[in-house]
Amino acid sequence: MNLASECAFDIIICELKMKKLNKGARFFIYFTYLLFLILLILLIITKSFYIARQKGIYYNIILPALFVIAITLSDFFPIIYPIGSQNKEEFSISYALNFSVAFLFQPLASLLIGSLSSSITDIARKKPWYKTLFNSSMIGIVIGLTSLVFHTYWIGSSSFFSPKNLVTLSIAIGVHLLTGSLMLSSLLAKLNDEPFLNFFINHIKKITMEILSLFPLGIIIIYLIETNPIMILFLLPVFMSAHSALRRRALIIKETQDTLFALADAVDARIPDTMNHTHRVAKLSEDLCSKLKLPTNLTNEIAIASSLHDIGKISIPDAVLNKKGKLTKKEYEIIKRHSEEGAKIASRLSLFREGAKLIRHHHERFDGKGYPDGLKGEEIPFGARIICITDSFDTMVTPRNYRPYTKSIQEALEEVERCKGTQFDPQIADAFIEMVKSDLERYYELIKLRKVTENN
Repeated sequence: MNLASECAFDIIICELKMKKLNKGARFFIYFTYLLFLILLILLIITKSFYIARQKGIYYNIILPALFVIAITLSDFFPIIYPIGSQNKEEFSISYALNFSVAFLFQPLASLLIGSLSSSITDIARKKPWYKTLFNSSMIGIVIGLTSLVFHTYWIGSSSFFSPKNLVTLSIAIGVHLLTGSLMLSSLLAKLNDEPFLNFFINHIKKITMEILSLFPLGIIIIYLIETNPIMILFLLPVFMSAHSALRRRALIIKETQDTLFALADAVDARIPDTMNHTHRVAKLSEDLCSKLKLPTNLTNEIAIASSLHDIGKISIPDAVLNKKGKLTKKEYEIIKRHSEEGAKIASRLSLFREGAKLIRHHHERFDGKGYPDGLKGEEIPFGARIICITDSFDTMVTPRNYRPYTKSIQEALEEVERCKGTQFDPQIADAFIEMVKSDLERYYELIKLRKVTENN
């Protein structure tokens, strides 16, 4: 199945053994195993043995084997979607194949085909036993329940696209999509210690476009095999085209994102005293999001916006960017344009248009005296309020052309405290101060400053 966020599970557990997972995650994994066994036993008891909807060697042996091979192979060639500057997620067209299996075979056979295919892939990839078992159990449950919907409500004597059968198709799509999303979101929420509803909604938002684009492909497979089994020979070009289209879209996203990050690095390189500024701001923002226990998708969005927050400075003349000493009023007005210009550049990445708003508003002030739009309080996007603090803090503690001194970490924290309610969101400021004070050594290292004896 390889749902879009499944790799988040991989990332978290590849370095963990089962015993090191938190209790909630372990309980849910064992609960999934149990659900799979219960469904398997119920299907056996109800004698849901016979494999295909039609009898014969082709339907009962050859076709199941072909689907196991096809699903396994498709999972070996996932489409990689970039999430932020370092993370990634996997997506596979096996989703369409699994949906087809649920229709073409009896529930028990559907469950076994899906579970077996998943197990072969995970074992070949040398994934931990409990990851392999969880995936095979989850996929078996999803396909088994979808198959039950098909075999309970599908009217074989009616036209494939009759109103009643179209309703059944819609219900099956809903069961297939929601069951997998609910199970995966439940586990990831427990692993990340985040509210389930946030994780579920964010997961659905992320996968909706890609997943929904694959259901029609699954329906085409079903229709072709149902009307003329020999048509299975023509499915390979269809799958290759679908895989190519999805891969091309992922590649465009990656290349666009990489270009934006390269531009951000180019801005840093143009201003010697801000070298690695955006990387430090991104790290501070990511840490602050963790401190505030924000959802993963919002954290990723804020981290990317932090990396790109000064990208608009690419349009600012060197004479202004690298000027020694205080800027004139006219020069300051030129500098202020960078947030708007940065938002225009970043918004060209369609999946980052919300993040572009954070770039536009990261110089707004909580009292409404910032720029470019003079937003006030909660009118300012939450992520922009975070970047405002992390950007300002890094600016205070690192050298700049326009001033001859830097503040110590303690002095910078005192400035953040003093500016609560005027420049900064008070609640976010309090969280930031607490975060830095709790791990001073780490933040000294981050900003590459010599440790100064401070009186707390």
